[in-house]
Amino acid sequence: MSRETKAKLTELLAGTARAHRAAFAATRGEDPDWAIWYADRLQAPLAEQVGIHLSRSRLAYCLMFVEDERQVLDPEASWTDYYADHLLERFAEPDAPARDRLALYYFPTCSYCRLVLRSIDRLGLDVDLRDIHLEKENREDLVQARGRSTVPVLRITSPGGEERWMPESRDIVRYLDRTYG
Repeated sequence: MSRETKAKLTELLAGTARAHRAAFAATRGEDPDWAIWYADRLQAPLAEQVGIHLSRSRLAYCLMFVEDERQVLDPEASWTDYYADHLLERFAEPDAPARDRLALYYFPTCSYCRLVLRSIDRLGLDVDLRDIHLEKENREDLVQARGRSTVPVLRITSPGGEERWMPESRDIVRYLDRTYG
């Protein structure tokens, strides 16, 4: 993902926030259905400008999830940067997938991990498997990068050294199928 893509996405999020504040000025921005409002306005521009294609319901869920995560992990973070990183990490197309190095942080008895492992096997991918229970260093790397040891997480390292950490088994499988299938 390029810096330009992230800048474009953060501006898109900021512009949507400005429009939301204007639309809900009478209630001082209070809107319990804010994620639905945002998803409705972001769905088409995300696809056209950034190449992220999500249904409105999936996007609304994603927005609520990332806000909950931000409030717990980094409440002082710029929300536009945090949301942009989250969306790009999970849904952006890779720049050079054939040359990316993939590593899966997992443990063998995790049912969500097994789902991802079956997808890796089905696609015949060369993925470095990093068991977080077998090797303490793998767990420490994951916690340092993500702030927690929840698995599975796919680490995607581009030829230039840029890293993306993709959690959520369904997102990983969708990414692998779309990119390598």
